[in-house]
Amino acid sequence: MNSLRTEVNNLITSVFRETFDIESSDSQTDYCDLKYGHFASNIALVNSKKLGLPAVEIADRLVSILEKEDKFSRVELQNPGFINITLKDSVLLAALESYLGNIDKLIAIGDPHSTVVIDYSHPNIGKPMGVHHLLSTVIGDAIKLIYKDTGYRVIADNFIGDMGTQFGKLIYAIKNWGDMQAIDKDPVAELLKLYVKYHVEAENNKQLDDFARQEYKKIEDKDPENRALLEMVQKLSMGEMQLIYKMLGVEFDHYNGESFYEDKLKDIVDLGIQKQIFTKSEGALICQLENPEEPPALIQKSDGTSLYLTRDLARVAYWEKQWHPEIMINVVDLAQSLQMSQVYEVSSKLGLTDAKNIHVAFGRMDFKEKSMSTRKGNIILITDLIEETKNRVQSQLVSLSKSLEEDEKTVLRDVLAINSIKYNILKQNRLSNIVFDWDSILNIEGNSAPYLAYSAVRMQSIANKDKELGLGRNGISHLESAKLETIEVSLLLEIDKLQDIYREAISKFQPSDIANYCYDVCRIYNNFYNNYKIVDTTAANSYRILLNDLAFEVIKQCFSSLGLKIPSKM
Repeated sequence: MNSLRTEVNNLITSVFRETFDIESSDSQTDYCDLKYGHFASNIALVNSKKLGLPAVEIADRLVSILEKEDKFSRVELQNPGFINITLKDSVLLAALESYLGNIDKLIAIGDPHSTVVIDYSHPNIGKPMGVHHLLSTVIGDAIKLIYKDTGYRVIADNFIGDMGTQFGKLIYAIKNWGDMQAIDKDPVAELLKLYVKYHVEAENNKQLDDFARQEYKKIEDKDPENRALLEMVQKLSMGEMQLIYKMLGVEFDHYNGESFYEDKLKDIVDLGIQKQIFTKSEGALICQLENPEEPPALIQKSDGTSLYLTRDLARVAYWEKQWHPEIMINVVDLAQSLQMSQVYEVSSKLGLTDAKNIHVAFGRMDFKEKSMSTRKGNIILITDLIEETKNRVQSQLVSLSKSLEEDEKTVLRDVLAINSIKYNILKQNRLSNIVFDWDSILNIEGNSAPYLAYSAVRMQSIANKDKELGLGRNGISHLESAKLETIEVSLLLEIDKLQDIYREAISKFQPSDIANYCYDVCRIYNNFYNNYKIVDTTAANSYRILLNDLAFEVIKQCFSSLGLKIPSKM
């Protein structure tokens, strides 16, 4: 299904081809200010040099043909060569009716035969999840959902950090200072205390790092005691992680952590040696990169232990063997850019995959309010952030909902809290540092999750009334003479942008395109709601309830793609 903009653009390029007997250069038909029309095309401007004609002359010839098109109410030339087009109201209404119930078809722009594998969140076991994991989790999950909703086959594989020298440190701490009863009672908090204690003690005793390396070497050498301790930590940590993912409404298809690739590392090392890509340097195994100014990629330490890079390469090889994806996505913060570029370059040298490897980078989270300062082992816990958000939502928003029962208020609080945390991340450009500002995220009148939720509940209430009364059941076939108001045209054309918004979000891996589009739709909708009677039994205005229903379908789709929920009441 094409949008109106695409249909108009196709028609203009077709007329251009027939008129001048050549294909158009890259031209664009875009939405324009309503005082000029609905769409503006630059086709005359971009083809002027090719044709050797003034843009105004080209545009004039095209206008003389396009103005005969039955779908257009007005076609005008605007200097220095733009073509402005206004559609008939009947065409806009027909689009309204065709989009209803078919939003999924409008955004079906992906290739169902293409597979996308995505890794995001990837917390470390033995440590609680902090807000630095929240960004990868929320952004990655939205990208996964957007790709799924546009038609791709998507597999989410959480590359859990469950190997590495840090586990040698943790196991040393457990053996020397651990209380197993305390760990069983509150596993992640106790393990964090032990990890922090190790680093405090290591400041005064540098020999501890040697002991930790020995403990980790035992893990890789399959020492029974250390393997049992590692498996215990893995099990306890995964239980905590699953609870947080459930609160956030985030799901994965697989949790193939670093340890999953342990038996696959030798194949990577052997392949690199066989291809003479990996070489020895002071006992370690390295790979020289194309850029001589970059340090070589370290593949294996001198003691024979693996590194994160080695396990990442095994992951790439496994993804290729298991799923043969066209796209591999890693949602990893900007600080890891060198690491990811090394993974992709070494992977290419080894010939592990022909897939397009994408590093979806993001900045860090800054807190405007200092009361949410660092705590508990130098990190801000996701659980603390969720709890604080729930408390603020309860006091600032839910307490105002006098008509709700107590259990309904609790449900609303939880939905708004999680929505607010996620939307605040998703509405901002992922490459910038994301600011967490309580006043902004809970502002019911601003670009916030509560504002969007309130607008969606309003749309939903009217849509439910339509189901009950059947006001829109006759469609628009009898409304050929209906006259749309400017606000209604603006809302319809904003809805028409949905296809392009999803296309942009996919190409740039930028959920903020959809998040801010949600706000634009709700803002225009509320203007429409405040100025016109939507539930109107007058035959000439009965299309308004269909416009409401369509706006709700669009917001519902966008919420779904962003991992947000619409409350039943508010």
